[in-house]
Amino acid sequence: MFSSRTDCTHDTAGISGQVLIATKFVWPYGGRTVSLIGSFTGWADRYPMFPAEGCPNIFQAVYSLTPGIHQYKFFVDGEWRHDDQQPHVVGNYGIVNTLILPQESNPILTALGLEKPSNQINMDVDHWNFRHVVSLHVCYCIHM
Repeated sequence: MFSSRTDCTHDTAGISGQVLIATKFVWPYGGRTVSLIGSFTGWADRYPMFPAEGCPNIFQAVYSLTPGIHQYKFFVDGEWRHDDQQPHVVGNYGIVNTLILPQESNPILTALGLEKPSNQINMDVDHWNFRHVVSLHVCYCIHM
């Protein structure tokens, strides 16, 4: 369903035995060029995102993350953006970052076709500045 360039996974494993979870990031608000940057890139490297096949306004990328909460932003057409429809945190200086808690899928359920994507994943966030239950809404591009 997705082009080969959007299915590639960035591997951050340089440390033997490190658990990584392939995590899909989606920017559904359009733009000409979109990239991803976050705590998992050291806030230094921008990771390119690509339009979904058949949905030119939805950008996506897959990045391998270590377990735990990560903060990130999107760099859209030269401007820093966060997704206010996703869990986010406001820092001491008013900087807003989007939050993500990567979750592993169950390979047995996936192989049996029993694991279906839902449009809502609940997660507990234990962060000194953000302490309550948040809801992560996932957007899908469906082709008929």
